[in-house]
Amino acid sequence: MMAKYSKNISEQMALAAQKAYPNECCGILVGKKSEQSEIEITEIREAPNQFQGQKAAHFKIDPLYLYHVEQEIEPRGLEIVGVYHSHPDCPAILSKEDYEYMVPGLEYVIMSVQNGEVVDVKSYKKAMPDRRSA
Repeated sequence: MMAKYSKNISEQMALAAQKAYPNECCGILVGKKSEQSEIEITEIREAPNQFQGQKAAHFKIDPLYLYHVEQEIEPRGLEIVGVYHSHPDCPAILSKEDYEYMVPGLEYVIMSVQNGEVVDVKSYKKAMPDRRSA
């Protein structure tokens, strides 16, 4: 099941992707998870791309930034529910690296940005491991 978010959230992510082009943008998805693992995204936090090297093909979010966002939103009953990033001049599909670093249960929104414009958006979620087989 895909996360729910407003047109305003979608526009904010697109603006971040356009602003960062030709590099990858990245940010945090903030919201709530229901008992049925449904995700509602209520706000985003743009994050500086901390990747040291080719930022057009990679992104890295500072773990300390994640911690600070978590501390700020927790008193309001919100949590980090995912991550968004852009793929400049590439499709909005998971790369091998994207999949490898995904945290199970979180939403991952990828935006394809062609010539500075967002042309496609896709969401992904890695399943939680089955604890019964452990």
